[in-house]
Amino acid sequence: MASEEVSGHIEAELTSDGDSTLGDDLSESDTQSIRSSLFQSVSENGRGYHKYKDGLYFMPEDEREQERLDMQHEIFLQTMNRKLVAFPMKQTALNVLDIGTGTGIWAIDFADEFPESTVLGTDLSPIQPTYLPPNCKFEVDDFDQPWSFSQKFDLVHGRMLAGSLADPVQLLKQAYDALKPGGWVELQDFAFPVTSDDGTMAGTAYEQLNDNLVKALQMLGRDGAWASHYRDFIEKQGFVNVREIKYKWPQNKWPKDKALKRLGQWNMFNTLDGLHGFSARLCTRVLGMSTEEFELLLAGARADIQNPKIHAYWPIFVVYGQKPEAATA
Repeated sequence: MASEEVSGHIEAELTSDGDSTLGDDLSESDTQSIRSSLFQSVSENGRGYHKYKDGLYFMPEDEREQERLDMQHEIFLQTMNRKLVAFPMKQTALNVLDIGTGTGIWAIDFADEFPESTVLGTDLSPIQPTYLPPNCKFEVDDFDQPWSFSQKFDLVHGRMLAGSLADPVQLLKQAYDALKPGGWVELQDFAFPVTSDDGTMAGTAYEQLNDNLVKALQMLGRDGAWASHYRDFIEKQGFVNVREIKYKWPQNKWPKDKALKRLGQWNMFNTLDGLHGFSARLCTRVLGMSTEEFELLLAGARADIQNPKIHAYWPIFVVYGQKPEAATA
């Protein structure tokens, strides 16, 4: 077993009372430039949710959310030095299962980068593109239900599953059974809630919103902090060569380090773009908040997200393990 914290303590840049919340180095043109580097067009449609097993997943699936997921994919690439996986990949011809594939961008990138591999992506929503690499395909499926794949895999990959994951132990059991001997499982996830190491988030609207989301997820039988336990779950399932890598995604440009400051700007856009989608169903449908009460809390949280005096960050966990070579299929 190995655990590594890549980011460690992040030093905050000094700010004064006269500083604006976004700072002089971040403008609307900066925001649009970053977004346009990923998307040729932006569609601002109303919120939409998938119909298949409606209610199991609290996030929307509309174009706005799909664009945010693709932006989030870029944040992962920046975090992981442009690598799609962290496990020690020794061959390029893999049979890969990507569960909860979302827009399919990870699966497509993997298929493009490793054309000798075959990649199957599954999700509740059929929102993936139809123009695909020949070695990539998608199916509608629920990873929380019993798996019935006819083939065995060299890699089972999942990203940002915690909020929709009902039973991580059962999922990892199914992943173990679906892998060939010597195959790998890798989970890349956010251990909710957003936090800070220096108390600057205490008493803020953003902290209140996070507390509300944690409570709502618990009422749905979900735990947004599952990622912080993935290592233990993977080891107890019988995987070997388990490694946990911990990162921190700053919530805005508060870090002094330039690379982390840039990462924080990306994550600020990621959060602001997704905040309504993260929160709407959980706060209104699950917790019973009125629309007015919810929007007021959301407005305060948006201001906090952009405030560099609040040194908040997302705890990110990348955890992988290998099915023993001698294990029976």
